[in-house]
Amino acid sequence: MEGYCLATMRYEPNFFAYNTPPPVTHAYTYHPIQTLINEHEPIDTESLHSKFVNSHVPKSYQSEIEYLSNHSACNLNLKSKQGIDYVNTTNQRIKELNCISSDTLADIATNEFCVSIRNLIRNLLLDWHSSCKLSQDETNLLSNSIFLLNHLINSIQDVTKLASWLPGRSLINTLATCMSDVDRLLSCDENKQNFKQLSCLFDILKTYYQRLPSQLQYGNVFNRLFEATIDCLISLNFDRTFKKLKPYAQSMTTKQNFFLIQCSSFFINYHGIETSKTIEQFLDTMVPRYAAVLDKHIESIKEWNSPMIHTVHHLLLTVAHAKNYYTPYANGQPLHWLIDIIVRIISEPALLKKVDHKAKKSETVLINSAVYTLTAFVHEPDLLVYIKEHKIISIVRSLILLSYEPIVIHACVILAYTLDEEDIKASEKESGRLVSNILNLLRKNTRALTKKSKNEEATEHNITLLAEALQGLVQHDQIKVEILKQNALYLLIDNYQTVNDRSKRLLLESLVSMTFIEDAARLLGENKNFVNSIQNMQKTATEGIQKAAEKILWNLQKGKPENIVQQTKKMNNVKMSSTDRNRKYQYDIMISYCHAEKELVNRIHRFLVDQGFKIWIDQYNIYGPAMQAMADAVENSEFIIICMSDSYKRSAYCQAEAEYAFRCKRRLLPVILRQGYRPDGWLALLLGSRIYIDFTRLEFFQACTSLLKEIQLQRGDHFEDNTINRDALNEDQSNTIKRIKSDSKKPLKSYAIETLEKSKLPEEYLNRNTVQSAYRSISAHQWTTDDILDFLYDSNLHYMMPLCESMTGHGLMKLCEMCQTAPNRFYSQLNKEFISRFNGIHLPIGIFTQFLSEIDQFTDSSSISPTQSTEKYVTPLKSVLTSEPSASPIPVIVESSSNESSSTSVLEPFVKPIVNHSYLLPPEQTGSPTLTTFHTSRKVHITEQASFQTESIVAPTDNYVIQTSI
Repeated sequence: MEGYCLATMRYEPNFFAYNTPPPVTHAYTYHPIQTLINEHEPIDTESLHSKFVNSHVPKSYQSEIEYLSNHSACNLNLKSKQGIDYVNTTNQRIKELNCISSDTLADIATNEFCVSIRNLIRNLLLDWHSSCKLSQDETNLLSNSIFLLNHLINSIQDVTKLASWLPGRSLINTLATCMSDVDRLLSCDENKQNFKQLSCLFDILKTYYQRLPSQLQYGNVFNRLFEATIDCLISLNFDRTFKKLKPYAQSMTTKQNFFLIQCSSFFINYHGIETSKTIEQFLDTMVPRYAAVLDKHIESIKEWNSPMIHTVHHLLLTVAHAKNYYTPYANGQPLHWLIDIIVRIISEPALLKKVDHKAKKSETVLINSAVYTLTAFVHEPDLLVYIKEHKIISIVRSLILLSYEPIVIHACVILAYTLDEEDIKASEKESGRLVSNILNLLRKNTRALTKKSKNEEATEHNITLLAEALQGLVQHDQIKVEILKQNALYLLIDNYQTVNDRSKRLLLESLVSMTFIEDAARLLGENKNFVNSIQNMQKTATEGIQKAAEKILWNLQKGKPENIVQQTKKMNNVKMSSTDRNRKYQYDIMISYCHAEKELVNRIHRFLVDQGFKIWIDQYNIYGPAMQAMADAVENSEFIIICMSDSYKRSAYCQAEAEYAFRCKRRLLPVILRQGYRPDGWLALLLGSRIYIDFTRLEFFQACTSLLKEIQLQRGDHFEDNTINRDALNEDQSNTIKRIKSDSKKPLKSYAIETLEKSKLPEEYLNRNTVQSAYRSISAHQWTTDDILDFLYDSNLHYMMPLCESMTGHGLMKLCEMCQTAPNRFYSQLNKEFISRFNGIHLPIGIFTQFLSEIDQFTDSSSISPTQSTEKYVTPLKSVLTSEPSASPIPVIVESSSNESSSTSVLEPFVKPIVNHSYLLPPEQTGSPTLTTFHTSRKVHITEQASFQTESIVAPTDNYVIQTSI
């Protein structure tokens, strides 16, 4: 029998169930070990066991045992050099050692002895891998040797003592080699005996790894085994095994257990060095397979028994473990399929009614892993958009009523990310109950933290999740009021000092948001102990905490925030003075954004710089005197670009930054950076009826063109009272727009780029006669190399000419297709090539984006034509516009804050590079010798967001055991 313990997320086989040496009935006579080896005499292991199980081994015999193991392991060269008698004799000695008690074995276990056993196992595995088979006697020897290895490990309580010999690279690499080649080995192993031993050895090393102190788990010793585990997870055998698992199955075979439980378990618990390539390989291959197979099984969800439930549980946690790498796949069909399946799981009554408060039932474990995975998904902005489309608020609210606390806590986090202003207003009672639940759980866990216990790590993690949920919800004014109503401000003040730094930062950021409510700011300011504590944090705390403390003090000391609605009414009729209108600014534009939108913001930044604008942008998430730096930037910038998204609206720092811009009467340029996002709450109130530009619905260059047009329009309003001729101004504005619009003959081009081309690029790319060029009259797919160079020259894309000079039309189309699929990745590659060829000259991002735009237009691509009106995507925040939509409303006086670039979630931002990947719409399956991939013709806009790195989340606990058969 094999057992799986969910309390530790370890699959723990009972080795005695199938590895106990069979009884030997030969008479036993004591001989020196050397004599036994030479004469191959049989040993009565039962007699030996009875003799030594309750007594110490004599020193003379101890040395003989050590000699036996060392001599056997070091000199056994298997079939090629030793006969069957030698194998049998060594096997007999190993069985003899297996009969010794754990205490006795621990006394005699020297490093040399243990290394010998390890090497014996390694040699047998190498022989199996090379010849694809072992004799029955060799299989028995392998089985008994692995049993002895497990016996040795279990006899030593301090696992760090095993570090000098057990995790040897030779053994790990050999096991990893066999696992990577498991498909071939399984095809030769008819009765699966050798595979069963491989499974046992893998489990021994996996359990040893999980017993190690956390600081020792972060090395690279087990990295090769982790890579082999990935190979198993993406192997065809995994796919077949999962498909063949019946929903009503009562037990699992060794093969099913190995692929579906053991490999997933090691993947989930591995904390060593993870190469991005390895994880990307997993996501590229397995997520589509997971989605496809789960889609098949989900219809029978009411019939799922424990084997299927635990398989899906591990599958979901495996996907959640790769959370730092979701960004390039967030718009793909496979992850959307998984979200659909998770929503189906958490809404299935047959599962929900069996959830218990101690997670003794497998259904509880499955629901918990489902909400945990969904929590990982909501931190990815593009996936959050898809999740919101499911309208799952009522489903998640029902989870809060369940009895298992981890499910409730994760449900609170999900609601913090998915609730919007309308949801909260629609059910104030539900919102009040949600806040009450979070506060009660926070109170309960902070009290438990003061009592030292074995569950301290789990308690700290619960507090962090609850602090994140509160920090996400407090962006809504109704929630702020509810916190005051429940007199919970003091709960936050009293407990932020007792928690870990991450929870402390989240709680302080919640207090930052609370300072936008006048009553809350007054209560905080009157608490002298709190103010003194916050002042001290500016000097001694970590940077994130310092930043939150600085913002709180800024709000409390620079004046109390005023109600935005009242201020709007007061300021609506106020006009700018002529002094303000004639003012010269240090910066043309400041970009206010959240770092979750870093990639697209950087593209906009580079574009504007190429147009000659002076830009202030916080690219490094500034700390230190952050508030003063932000204030100086706002005060010295003519325009503020507000980069709107869910992440921006959740950030108290971004809120303060935007409101301070209003107070300073800066001109605002709202842009939407997340598909489907519509501002609500404080952000919608702040922006009023301003025009915004949607970068998710427009091609990038068109959106930038509209942005430049809006700048010109607002500058026109700025100077409308001056003596400058209005017609001349309009003509100049019109010419400016014409120059920057996408045109197949006159593309966008900045002065800086033009100068650099003429001074740095070789002459062959700057002077070219294209009068007789024929590329305009033929299909782009038929272009020759000269046609491509002529096209690039006429389009003023001189920088692209050396990169494309060896291509034909088909190659150019392929390059464009790849660049549109993963623009950030291919821009980086092309830029590196350009730098290497031209002594450090960079490929301007504006040229790269214009190149993609020109190709799109010339080939009648599916992107929006430049001749189409962009105005239909430049829409008002409200359905009713003012009579002069170009006018900039008067700002509101509010308090300021620093620019918070990072997500305030438990899962800290950790940006990974964009990679090429596959989508499914619809799935078109193509085969390869080792795996199946999926392709689609769907063209998806991709942007890079913050991905997330989190401390290990406490696994669902369950003492349910899966019965396993061979």
